[in-house]
Amino acid sequence: MERFYAWFHSLLVQNSSISTSLLLILLLYSFSSQFLPIEPYLVPYLTSVKHFSNFQVTVDIYPYSVYSQLIFTLLMAPAGFYLSHKMIVALGAFGMLITYLIIWVGHSILAMQIMQITYGFGMASRLIFSAYIFLLVPEEEYQTMTSLTTTTSLLSFMLASELGQLLALEKVSFAVFFILTFISLGVCFSMTLLLPKDHSSILMYPSVTTFWSETEGWIRILKETWHGRNLRILSLWWALAYASFSLVQNYGTNLFDAIDPDSKFNGHVLAASQAAGSLGSFCAIYLEDFAIKSGMLIYVLGSAVMGVVCVFMGVSLNIWAAYLMFVMVSGIYQTLACLVSVRCGRLLSNKQFILLFSVNNFAGLLLETLLQATVELSGLSIFVQFITFSGFFFLATAIFLGLCIIDISRKRSSSALESKPEPLISEPLDL
Repeated sequence: MERFYAWFHSLLVQNSSISTSLLLILLLYSFSSQFLPIEPYLVPYLTSVKHFSNFQVTVDIYPYSVYSQLIFTLLMAPAGFYLSHKMIVALGAFGMLITYLIIWVGHSILAMQIMQITYGFGMASRLIFSAYIFLLVPEEEYQTMTSLTTTTSLLSFMLASELGQLLALEKVSFAVFFILTFISLGVCFSMTLLLPKDHSSILMYPSVTTFWSETEGWIRILKETWHGRNLRILSLWWALAYASFSLVQNYGTNLFDAIDPDSKFNGHVLAASQAAGSLGSFCAIYLEDFAIKSGMLIYVLGSAVMGVVCVFMGVSLNIWAAYLMFVMVSGIYQTLACLVSVRCGRLLSNKQFILLFSVNNFAGLLLETLLQATVELSGLSIFVQFITFSGFFFLATAIFLGLCIIDISRKRSSSALESKPEPLISEPLDL
């Protein structure tokens, strides 16, 4: 067994200071938290087995997860501040386990609404895990562990989707789907209990008792967290890209259905997009140096490409082209998302990672919710919607391109001042 651990550790992280046991716990948590074969088939289960109408699922049940996740995401920062990260990660894993148990045994609309609230809490608690990694490993390992855990999560979701597809084709009972999901979430919860102990951030800031105080309180912490200009800029890109990509993911199958209602490959395409995302997040390990040297340029190019791809998805009527572009967006976004989260973590001076992750993701979720509501109220076709989604990518491109130009101009100005010869001083001597 020791030889296996050594081989496993050297295979994934060479010359790393991370212990093999910690690495296994983090990766097992990442894998088991996303290995949910029942997830792609929740709507068919709720309509065919629980006998809810599609309208009830869409209007009376699913919106609760959107709003609860938005609220819980914002509350994750103070929760992580006053409680331990390990406790919140464990509660989140337990909340996901309760979520699918309620789906299995619940029969009323109220039960399903409660289920969506626990689901929102479980999804929001994963932010704690993403931030917790930065506290567990040295700074030089941020990119490696972020990329590895993200890659593992995406691959797990892909494998679970393909397994679910196979079970569905074989017409296996939904009970099997749930049993596999419960086993995976049980492993996930067990891994949280093995995580190292940590202490609440209140020990670092014992004077935090109010919100509005400029000298002691949350306002001071917020100012300390987003102190640097580059951190604020990258956080803006984080929120804009998160909102745009989430909308592309949410409405991808709607677009496929509008282009070709008879297509049977949607499930495989979603799995392929997860595979592309996992490949991109893993490649981020090797792109980190280039991203640092290029500064804002890599985010300018990435946003521009994703914006162009969204436009093509909105105007293309070829299903295979839509499939390819959907997979492409996933790969590009996951690469840049891994890079930007680590870069922001390195720029953070007060180590309040959970506050950074919570607020940035809350901003992205809020933008996503507002844009989604606007699109739904406007009654735009799915094709025009994708062209609209590209607007956020192009907005991020324009902002970063403008900042790049400003930075280049400042560097040239400072270089010109430094190279300008100093004037001779000809003052009369005081005899």
